[in-house]
Amino acid sequence: MDLPLKKKYYAQKYRSEWENMDEFKGWLKPASGDSTKAFCTYCSMEILAKLFDIKKHAQTKKHKHKLELKTGRCNKEIPFKVIAKESSSRPCDAAEGALTLFIAEHCSTLSVDHLGELCSKCFKDSKATDGLKLHRTKCTEIMKNVLTSHFRQELLDDIGNQKFSILLDESTDVSVSKHLGLVIRYYSSKQEKIVSSFLELVSIERADAKGIVEGLVACLENYKLNINQMIGIGTDNASVMTGINNGVHAILKRDYGLQHLILIRCVWHSLQLPVTHASENSLPRTVEFLVREIYKWFSVSPKRRDEYKKIYELINCGEAPLKITKVCDTRWLSIEPAVTKILSQWEELKLHFNLARGNENCYAAELIYNMLQDNKHYLYLIFLRSVLNDVQIAIKAFEGEDSNPLKLLNTLKTLIQSVSQRILMPTRLQRNIMDPITDRDLHPRPFLGYIFETEITKHSFDPETSNAIRQRCVTFLMRLVTELQQRLPDNYKQLESMQLLSPEEAVKPVKTNDIVNLAEILGFTPEKIDKIMQQWHILHSFKWVSQEIIPFWVEVKKYKNASGDNILEDISELAIACISLPHSNAEVEKLFSQMNLIKNKQRNRMSLITLNSILCIRDSLRKSGQCCHNYVLPKSVLDKMGTMEKYSKSSKADSVAQDVPSFSQCPQPSTSSSCI
Repeated sequence: MDLPLKKKYYAQKYRSEWENMDEFKGWLKPASGDSTKAFCTYCSMEILAKLFDIKKHAQTKKHKHKLELKTGRCNKEIPFKVIAKESSSRPCDAAEGALTLFIAEHCSTLSVDHLGELCSKCFKDSKATDGLKLHRTKCTEIMKNVLTSHFRQELLDDIGNQKFSILLDESTDVSVSKHLGLVIRYYSSKQEKIVSSFLELVSIERADAKGIVEGLVACLENYKLNINQMIGIGTDNASVMTGINNGVHAILKRDYGLQHLILIRCVWHSLQLPVTHASENSLPRTVEFLVREIYKWFSVSPKRRDEYKKIYELINCGEAPLKITKVCDTRWLSIEPAVTKILSQWEELKLHFNLARGNENCYAAELIYNMLQDNKHYLYLIFLRSVLNDVQIAIKAFEGEDSNPLKLLNTLKTLIQSVSQRILMPTRLQRNIMDPITDRDLHPRPFLGYIFETEITKHSFDPETSNAIRQRCVTFLMRLVTELQQRLPDNYKQLESMQLLSPEEAVKPVKTNDIVNLAEILGFTPEKIDKIMQQWHILHSFKWVSQEIIPFWVEVKKYKNASGDNILEDISELAIACISLPHSNAEVEKLFSQMNLIKNKQRNRMSLITLNSILCIRDSLRKSGQCCHNYVLPKSVLDKMGTMEKYSKSSKADSVAQDVPSFSQCPQPSTSSSCI
């Protein structure tokens, strides 16, 4: 008897026509490596390539939820009423705007849910609370679509068509997203001074030079800022920024025709790195080890701090000890305050560790005590503090927005001169500071500081030990000078002519024509340069009141003759362009600090649009010198509160799309599973 044949199983293969069906469009893709399976990009899972199974998957609760997240259908439409223009000003608009400013400046958006209800409940007799309904969704939309647009338009109006500089750096936030921070430095006609203002955080896919340039150019195009008006960029000393072949500066000059773009390396970075490199192979490694270990000894134990406080107060008649600070690689010259505080309480620390090694029977305490007993470490720290004091003086010259960038080169050259005069012969000091140092230039008996020379004599070291200590210090200074020379701007000789723009030089009756070199460096046209030359030589004919650099050129810029014309406009434009050149990258570092405070672990899903809005509002309030309680929003801004114009569903969908991770970018698994 013949057995019946087994029915052959039919294996359905994936059909690309399914992707064009309305119910599958946007999320159905073929599975990689298997033609009998489909792949859902929303749920990140594989499905059998059968129409019945695909439709069944589309009706699951999980898929519907993912679909709502991706398309924004889960967001309820806020019923904002269209209000007529003549009656658009409501009493609660100003209150909603002020509360939104408060939330953006001081706390998280979630707080407004209770804050709005609390104000309505506690101030029932106030007209400002009539119709006040402000929760996190509405508050976020006001920040993004009303306040940010207002502050950005104010920024663009303030910049106008004048020349500007850009400070830029790259960082990664708590959600491991790469961001390019951009800060614009320009002359503010409203505040009549040079300001550094937040421009935008740009999301970049790669942190190489091309990715950074693309993000910068896209941002300038978005703000409708003319890239040809950018005269300088301020960066750190990373090779991706300063590389001579494929760095950001090189690409902008080569590919975008910005031949006159000036690269200014951050002064703080340029001073921190030489100190770090100079101490690597010159001073003993135990010097930095001692500074770090003393901090660690007290940082982990309140008991040790209390015991040391009792000893210090007993010796110093009740005076409290200074806290030993931490040496941090990411904080510029943080070793200077740590060394200063250790030296100021050297004997007290020695007594404390002498007692601690016996009471705690601790090897670390015994090791630190033996190092404190060694007078060589004391001499090295005194020498290091003396050199770091000179470096700190140079740094303080550029603290704050009102610092004078015209003195940048002069300050750095003075620092090199101050360091060099300790070890070089007087004849060598008269030559160019950029000439390399040779052994023949060294002084046979260098003077390494009054305190150092006094202490090394007091401790009566043998000649061999004394010479070894001196040689290490001389090696440190030689390498420090070499590192500082390498970090001066490449075109420092041409930029020396910027010092001609100081008020003392500008009002001299007899002046040279070196101002032409400066105008050529900044890319002024020949016609402009001709006018600048004429105005430069008649500048002394007028009586000027201001003596400071920025107020002086603001006064020149505002000058008008009897017919109401500014006959000194071109020379003032050149001077203000030079003053607006960056000298530090500190504003971008402050921006990243604010970014990490706003987008923290609890708010790690914040969208880039919301983050940019909060940063923009905070920086605009800081720049104006006002706060949420005294900043008055214009009527044109209040008229947009509660209107459908600024609360479209598309804007909310874009916001949600940025808040939710893109599941389509998850790697496709080989087995049926969901992306965690």
